[in-house]
Formats: sequence, C-alpha cells, structure tokens
Amino acid sequence: MANAPPTLFPVFFNLADRRVAVVGGGAVAERKVGLLLGTGAAIVVVAPALTPWLRDAADAGSLEHVPAPFTPASLDGAWLVVAATDQGGVNQAVAAAARERRIPCNVVDDPVLSTIQVPAIIDRSPLVVAVSSGGSAPMLARRIRERLESLLDESTGDLARFVARYRSRIVRRFRDLDARRDFYDWMLDGPLPGLLAAGEDRRACLTLEAAMDGESAARIGSATILAAADGPVDLLTLRALNQADLVAHVPAVNPAILDKARRDAARIALKGQGLRSEPDASGDDGLAWLVRHVKSGKRATLLLGTAHDPQLLARRIVARGVPCTVL
Repeated sequence: MANAPPTLFPVFFNLADRRVAVVGGGAVAERKVGLLLGTGAAIVVVAPALTPWLRDAADAGSLEHVPAPFTPASLDGAWLVVAATDQGGVNQAVAAAARERRIPCNVVDDPVLSTIQVPAIIDRSPLVVAVSSGGSAPMLARRIRERLESLLDESTGDLARFVARYRSRIVRRFRDLDARRDFYDWMLDGPLPGLLAAGEDRRACLTLEAAMDGESAARIGSATILAAADGPVDLLTLRALNQADLVAHVPAVNPAILDKARRDAARIALKGQGLRSEPDASGDDGLAWLVRHVKSGKRATLLLGTAHDPQLLARRIVARGVPCTVL
C-alpha cells in the first residue's frame, strides 16, 4: 500500500536528568509537559509566553522557561524535542532542526513530520502500557487504552511493585527456570492480586513468604492442541503459547501465530499425515517427542491446520498416557 504508515519500533525513554525541549507555551504544550513531569526530565519550554499553569510550573522550578521565539540553538543539548505550537511553519522548523541534529522529535498531531510518536498511556507505575497506531488512528488507540484501563485497576501498580520487591529472592529460591516461571504464574494468577487489591498488603506478604518457604510441588506437564492455527490469532491462542515450554507445529501454521510463542520455547516441525518430526537428536516421531517432554513436566502446545483432526490427535496423545486439551 503506497500511503501506508511506517511500522514503528516501540521504546521507553529513560529521561531522568536529561534535557527535553518543548517548543510552544499554549494548551498543547501544557498537556505534553504534564506527561513529562513524572519522568524526572530537565524540561525546557521555549516560548515567548506561557499559560498560567506553565508559568506556575516554571516559578516552582519544575521547568526552565526560555522566553524567546524558537531558533535551532534552542535544541542544543536536548535528548528529545516536542514541537507543540499552533504555527505550522514553526513546527516544521523545529522538526528540521531536530532531524539535522538527529534528535528524536514529536510534532504534535503531525505524524509525517515526527520521528517519534507519543502513545496513549496506561500508567500503573512501575508498570506502564503504551498503545500507538503510528498516528494513523489516534481515536482507536485511545479506545483501546480505555479498555485496558478497565482491565488494569490501580492495584496493578501495587502488584508490579510487590513482584519487584521479591524478585531477587525468587531468583535465589528457584534456580530452575521452569520452577521459577511456575512460581510467577502462581503469584500473578493466585490469591496475591486479590489481597493487594483489597489493601491486605501484610496478608499478601505472609502468603508469599509461606509459599516460598514451602516445598516446591512436582511440576505437572500438559498438552494443548490449537486447532485451525492457520487462521487468525486470538486470546486463547496467545495464552496457550505464552505458557508453552515447547511448540510443535505443522508447516501450514500461520507464521504470525508461531511468532507469538515464547522466545525460549523449544520448537519442532511436524510433517505428513503421521506428523513425523523433522530429524532431531532423539530420532523420535513428533508425538513421541512431545509426550516424552510432557511426562517430564513440560507444557506443550501443538499447532494444527484445518487439514488435521484435532480430536483424533488428542486421542492418540491420551493413549500414550498424557492428558490433552483441544482449544
């Protein structure tokens, strides 16, 4: 498509103590400065005049005000630039000066001039979720943000801080990566989120301490078949792939689905009616390989196309002594 927007690479900037130049002193600049204040950036607002709110922020020392029209020298030492004026010519000049200096620049409401986009943000610090349409459909990004905000209540930030507090201890307690991942699954899916949401921080700590001090249960493997994996990606598919330690797939699988598997998950390709595996060290056929790993405690996901009968394959797996779920 000739006019398709470019694919953006998402990043999160550490702007603490770094100079950020905001060009403009009106309502739009005010909104952008409000987003930047929590980052610890050294904010410099370049504008002949400021809104009352920006003036108060400058008087309080939250930002530096340069009471002058924009010149390219205004960007000296900046790590990030925001062009937030209502004058197209000035915004173009800011974008050109930033491009010449190779400084990332956001021109408000102008994705063509911008080298970066400011996304719709769900702030549950230290967890931050950003949604962007690359400037092509900002209302869609905002709508998705609203939906995510309803799913991630304010206690999500408490949960993120809780996990961070115990992270080093969890790493020391669970040296085995699979056991550690299982414990994190328990932390995120078990009673802790509910206790934190209810303000029961002490009970949450005691519950976690007891779980860490207890003996680790033997890991139980599982097999899941995703039928019609040559179709679109859905939430059930994503969940099964996020939990999988190993992924077996037929050649017809949608590559976009296979890409959603964890990067550290083992992969094996299965071919033909018998679903024979490609050569591997064990020499097993595909199902024997899968069953052996599930019995050792691994979680396996098998991706099939529409040409295969998932129920028949599930029965073959169950016959080898492994429970199997078809999604």
